[in-house]
Amino acid sequence: MKRILYFDACAGVSGDMFVGALLDLGANLETVQRHVASLGVEGLELRACRVERRGLVGTKFDVLDPGTGHPVDEPAEGGGQRHGHGREHGHDALHRHHHPNPALPGHHRHRGLPEIRALIRGAGLPGPVAGHAVAVFELLAAAEAKVHGRSPEEVHFHEVGALDSIADVVAAASAFCQVGADEAWCSPVHVGSGTVRCAHGVLPVPAPATLELLRGAPIYSDGVRGELATPTGAALLKHFCAGFAPLPPLVVERVGYGAGSRDFGVPGLFRATLGMALESVAPSQAANLG
Repeated sequence: MKRILYFDACAGVSGDMFVGALLDLGANLETVQRHVASLGVEGLELRACRVERRGLVGTKFDVLDPGTGHPVDEPAEGGGQRHGHGREHGHDALHRHHHPNPALPGHHRHRGLPEIRALIRGAGLPGPVAGHAVAVFELLAAAEAKVHGRSPEEVHFHEVGALDSIADVVAAASAFCQVGADEAWCSPVHVGSGTVRCAHGVLPVPAPATLELLRGAPIYSDGVRGELATPTGAALLKHFCAGFAPLPPLVVERVGYGAGSRDFGVPGLFRATLGMALESVAPSQAANLG
């Protein structure tokens, strides 16, 4: 009996959308919070709440800014906002310069891949959770290194951006392990179009790191302007998914929706569907479901 987790990225994907969808599907928030707290990093606070996106309801997962208590992807005064559906963990976490926050220890520091790897492995997390989280960060670092002409070990994440990224990635690993899927697949990924502004200036959408991470995967844009798929979202899909294909035949058990932060004119929801592969369900079992 094979349990399949199928992701629908018709509205793109970001780290917080990925986690939100799995929480909506049934992963336990307190377990996620406990796993993230085990890192021992001051300032990491998580929240999840139900929200509406163009008439549809899903779960919004947030990492809270330790200085303000507000979600880190909340629009800034004057209407500014970090690009993407939610928190951008590729170029922003790598190069973005936040206002120093005295609440954070060593807020001028940068966290490199070796430090993040050691932090996760030394946190006492369950083996699968730590393994998934480290692997996702290694994918992110490798993609950033390639597009910037560096080695993965030379990639450094700005302190606040790294805290945000660590929370999302560890939360995603925790939630995924809770769902109990034997295999994960994803639809073709809607990446958006246009340009996005980051510390390097104006970049095309999808951002270079996102495109690098999605090499070999089917991607598309239907003209929606904006960054729908972020590097962290792409890294999570690349790590967890066996492949990218249309929805396979399955008997649906549960469905969850993870909400993004911005409105691009389509419901900003990343969908996760959990079900039994049809070939592993006997006709009598299928008839009795529902």
